[in-house]
Amino acid sequence: MAADKRTTGTQAIDRAFDILQLISAASPDGVRLKDIAAQAGLTQPTAHRILATLQKRGLVERAATSAQYTVGGELTLLGLSSGLRQFREMAGPTLRTLSDSVGDTVFLTVRSGLDTVCADRKIGNFPIQVLSIEIGSRRPLGISANSVAMLSRMSEAEVAEILRRNADRLTPYNTPLAVLTDRIGRARQLGYVHISQAIVRGTSAIGIPVCDMVGRPIAAVSTIAILSRHNKKRVPALVGLLRRAAEDIAVLAQQAMRPDGLESAAIRV
Repeated sequence: MAADKRTTGTQAIDRAFDILQLISAASPDGVRLKDIAAQAGLTQPTAHRILATLQKRGLVERAATSAQYTVGGELTLLGLSSGLRQFREMAGPTLRTLSDSVGDTVFLTVRSGLDTVCADRKIGNFPIQVLSIEIGSRRPLGISANSVAMLSRMSEAEVAEILRRNADRLTPYNTPLAVLTDRIGRARQLGYVHISQAIVRGTSAIGIPVCDMVGRPIAAVSTIAILSRHNKKRVPALVGLLRRAAEDIAVLAQQAMRPDGLESAAIRV
């Protein structure tokens, strides 16, 4: 009986965590109960019971008008005590200097399993800004410039496995696998990513990986702007600015390493 209770308890935790990840991935738009149940492989009554508990504890919220579930304030507060907050604080000044120099919005992204998570963003001073990604937003690895930048520093075997596992999730973005693999290959050669037609129509994105001492990707920095801002003459200068920022952030990340050489929680999600 005790073993059965432990199994049931572990299963409930797994299901709750799966639901939290689904809601987080849909941020900031939210997701409906029937979609949560379908994606989590649960019946709607089971999903509703778990959501009711999470809502009671403030981990999720439900909009009365749209019936969409979103990330709750309590989950955000818990996140503020994590190492990711420390990493953001360290990288913040560098990111601000970068956005001032670039003039457009810049983003700091980290990896979380099969996703990328926007850890921070700074808005530039150019009159037209592209704010396509909110802080905390998740996207499947393989889509954004930051995502491709990180994948370009992974082994071909690891990249192939990530793209295989994310195949269904990448479909809605209408980007063929051949295009993704080509982007990753070019990024390996160039050391940066330039997507001339980004996810938001009429925009362009440039990304640079942030790597640790042995070349493993721990994060990425990018800028997104309207197409005219990323013309051929300007791209090299932007790449240089992003690269210097990535190098500075990498140094800060190394300073956060523990003496035993393991990655600090400051760069984990």
